[in-house]
Amino acid sequence: MVTQVTQVQKSMAYDHPSYTARQAFAFGAITAGSAGVTSKFATHAALLLFSLTTFTTVAGTSTYTYTQGGTSTVAVAATQVSVIVITGTQSAGATIALATTTYGPYTVGGQFVTSGTLTNQVGAYSSFQLNTNTGTAGYGGVVVPQGSQVYVVNGTDATAVEDCTIDYQIQPLAGVEA
Repeated sequence: MVTQVTQVQKSMAYDHPSYTARQAFAFGAITAGSAGVTSKFATHAALLLFSLTTFTTVAGTSTYTYTQGGTSTVAVAATQVSVIVITGTQSAGATIALATTTYGPYTVGGQFVTSGTLTNQVGAYSSFQLNTNTGTAGYGGVVVPQGSQVYVVNGTDATAVEDCTIDYQIQPLAGVEA
């Protein structure tokens, strides 16, 4: 016998702690290798994603050049990571349709300066603001609909392993499961 469970959406007061407090989801480690991924997080409500934090457990072997503060910078023993968000875009009763949004790539590495080169080491952490705007325009977070899938993917480095955590908040006045 199949039992159908009815889910009820609940709205809470605008100042409820669920809306005002930031929360974190620890994805765990990215699997080593090119395009390795973390575990996946299904959004339980409409969320705002604010930042990605990484902790290096195995330093990469790649060298990346990127621009920081208007200056070209070289990061050694680094990797690049991206946050992937997969969202359903279909209407009710329609065939499943998905949209994928990528935030990044973010270069992980460069916390330690040696002879003018930025070098990553085991135990280093990095934090990246997630937004689609430059400057301070995106400090309000990235909007992610309820039911989306979020995860982090490694770049092309063959050895890097990063532990990843994402900082999020439920969108103000979003319905949550009762």
